[in-house]
Amino acid sequence: MPDHMRALFGWCLLALVATPSFSTQDSRQEREQARAAEAHRELLEASDNASDTARFTDDVMRSIPAAPGDLDVSHNNFIDEILFRQMKERGIPHAPLSTDAVFMRRAYLDMIGLPPEPADIVAFVADRSEDKRDQLIDALIGTEEFAEQWAWFWGDLFRLAHQVGPVKNSFQFWVKEWLQVDRPYDEVVYDLLTGVSKVHGTLPQLAFLARSHQAKSRIVQSGEDYGIMNRLDSIDQFNVDTSRVFLGINTSCVSCHDGVDHLEPVSSWLTKQDRADFYRHSAFFGKTRMITTWDDRSKNVVVDLVVDDLEDGYDTGDDAPYFTLSENRFPRLEGETYEPAFILTGETPRPGENDRAALARMITSHPQFSRATVNLIWGKLMTVAFVEPYNGFDLDRIDPDNPPDAPWTIQPSNPELLEALAANFRDSGFSIHGLMKTILRSSAYQLSATYEQEWSDDYLPYYPRRFVRVLTGPEVVDSIGRITERPSAFAFSGTVATRVKQLASPTDLGARRDNGEGAEVTALLQAFFQSNRMTPMPAGNKGSTLQAMLMMQSGALNRRVLAEEGSRVHRLTGSEASNEAIVDELYLATLARYPSPAEAAVALSALGAERVPGAENLQWALFNMPEFLLNH
Repeated sequence: MPDHMRALFGWCLLALVATPSFSTQDSRQEREQARAAEAHRELLEASDNASDTARFTDDVMRSIPAAPGDLDVSHNNFIDEILFRQMKERGIPHAPLSTDAVFMRRAYLDMIGLPPEPADIVAFVADRSEDKRDQLIDALIGTEEFAEQWAWFWGDLFRLAHQVGPVKNSFQFWVKEWLQVDRPYDEVVYDLLTGVSKVHGTLPQLAFLARSHQAKSRIVQSGEDYGIMNRLDSIDQFNVDTSRVFLGINTSCVSCHDGVDHLEPVSSWLTKQDRADFYRHSAFFGKTRMITTWDDRSKNVVVDLVVDDLEDGYDTGDDAPYFTLSENRFPRLEGETYEPAFILTGETPRPGENDRAALARMITSHPQFSRATVNLIWGKLMTVAFVEPYNGFDLDRIDPDNPPDAPWTIQPSNPELLEALAANFRDSGFSIHGLMKTILRSSAYQLSATYEQEWSDDYLPYYPRRFVRVLTGPEVVDSIGRITERPSAFAFSGTVATRVKQLASPTDLGARRDNGEGAEVTALLQAFFQSNRMTPMPAGNKGSTLQAMLMMQSGALNRRVLAEEGSRVHRLTGSEASNEAIVDELYLATLARYPSPAEAAVALSALGAERVPGAENLQWALFNMPEFLLNH
């Protein structure tokens, strides 16, 4: 790669990582508080995400050519009515609308995780239909690629990894199915919480419950050796996961200790919860068995679980024949049997009602379910959620008409819009498609990331500009495959997957592949914040030196920019296309725009000297521009 090309196009974003410190205190109480603060450090630091993202957006947009847009913004729905009224009342200037090309690339990356093709960009920009953006949104949502993109998102959210066995594959297919047909989300959640089966793999949704299964690592003596299983640990973990995903609250702390004298820096609501409240919420699964089945031939257990509701209840004193003592939390409060009670309201099951069905009913009918869901999707599409992190809701700080005691303040950045979106989601019958279309059709979503005025973090709650986000690992890898016209080829479930998001989880890349790319692609995924799903959903919206090095050196990218094996560069340089046409197509395919005059001059000089190496170098350089790695 020529030095002048590297200088012009090199990826130069750096990550700033703040590490807090805690001073030594004289008193034991202060030391305990410091240790508690350190234990909950991630919760305490998460609130900085919005301002960090705003600064990140301000910095990187200086390196991206500004595309003029229209400041005359229409109010397309209630999102716009609320936000632009709020901005007007406060004298906050907003960015212009994004151009058609910028909007198209943004919507493609958000909805299907892939960039648009050059011919589609040209046709969309030339289209004079007033509703062409709405038509584009409708065309993207519900496609196979849409299902892949968002099934991967929910797979990360649910942490479906290798430990649940082959059932994760059918679970991923099941998620794709309900995403494509827009099954009501409350029904989806009901199925996730209530499944019963002799073999959990026969019901894909039971993979979420199986994810929490806890077994001791030792040799099993017989098919009756239930002591290998810690049923209460499994139930507690499922309780935490359920509250995290569907209610947006983190109950992990109160599964180990009371909230009082521990969680005061974190959450007012959590300080009022104790371990007994957590146990009562876990007790909705108190009758649930998750039995690992026995294989007489191997004289060992197999991955399939029996899942039913035939146990006696949630007893911290004796859960025989299962192992009772807590192995992944502090010792439980001993000798108590707990009856189910919903942690948000104290409600108990109706007479004769199945406990898990009762919990599913209570969760999906509570306003917090809608709040948590729209906050999650809004954060994904708008980069900054109303409440950060998504599972960090403080339920004492939600209602502006019922403010918390000082020094607490209202938590959601924009409570009015949060409640309006939640109500609209409920009224739509819990339609995920409807929620996404409402957001994408708003002018708020379609604003430019370029902001000519001086930025203030006070503007954050009103979203007067687009906040950029770094692409996810699968988006980076799959986009490289589409742009270069050399897709991946991963062996998966008896087929060949051409995109990462056609797999069921990141661990499907771990085995040896015929094309030898498993390790290289895994490295790229991890550099762009992809976890192995053993931990909660990955987070990250910043550039790093590791990303820069891998984008420059990864064979998974460098092989694809060569004029070989039917790549885009191979096709273009072997055709009668002019150098100008080649440069235009590479820019459109990679960045969804034409080159500026200065960029075109450098690129044409390189192709004029040596057409094939020049085109290869240009494609490589475009991939290493910040603009490629950002959805702006």
